[in-house]
Amino acid sequence: MDDKIPYFTLADSIIGANPGMGHRPLLFEEGALIWYHSDNETQVKKYVDNINEFLAPYNNRSMLPNQGDNQLECGDVKPPRAQVCAFDTTSFGPCSSENNFGYANKTPCLIIKLNRLYDWNPDFYDDPGDLPPEMPPDIKNYIVNATAKERRKVWVSCMGERPADVEALGPLQYYPYPGLPETFFPYDNTPGYLSPLVAVQLLNPTLHQIINIRCRAWARNIVYTESLKERLGSTHLEIMID
Repeated sequence: MDDKIPYFTLADSIIGANPGMGHRPLLFEEGALIWYHSDNETQVKKYVDNINEFLAPYNNRSMLPNQGDNQLECGDVKPPRAQVCAFDTTSFGPCSSENNFGYANKTPCLIIKLNRLYDWNPDFYDDPGDLPPEMPPDIKNYIVNATAKERRKVWVSCMGERPADVEALGPLQYYPYPGLPETFFPYDNTPGYLSPLVAVQLLNPTLHQIINIRCRAWARNIVYTESLKERLGSTHLEIMID
């Protein structure tokens, strides 16, 4: 039996056939809440350090098996077996460590990921004429204006959970784009694999107010529920900036 292949996969596994989502920063002692004063360097540093720690293997190949020698710059071509796609965090634009990921400027960035699920292949929403009605307009617009190859992504969107949260959240910017490319799927346990990421920047969030945010993954074979208990196909967080 191949050591890379889990004994149980997809529907037979404990985690099932539906990938979950995660986000950073995420501090164990604070749970889903991100709460800080933008002029408090210690509080800002706490979240910046948490994101930097998560991104360290992306930015330092020496931390990967074989120093990341099997990483390729894939573009839109899937890598050969035993090789993996590199992910360039410089594509996050202003969501950088040098910029404190926007936390000191009251424009914080969130790093969103899809949890690894062995041998799972997404069924993409890649037809602009057949998109779910509840998909946010900005994601739909991106899909409409993208090329056929660019549309082959697991789309990612973030929204306020309630009407008051939607208003308080304000506009968002996704880096490098609001999706996770086809070239990173399926995950097959190859050493050195790094999950694709989306950085989401809050451009003008309301201050001094807790904002409930739900970030969601979009593919035809990702089950989504609005239940906070199950959180299928999504991740929940709260943020307050003072």
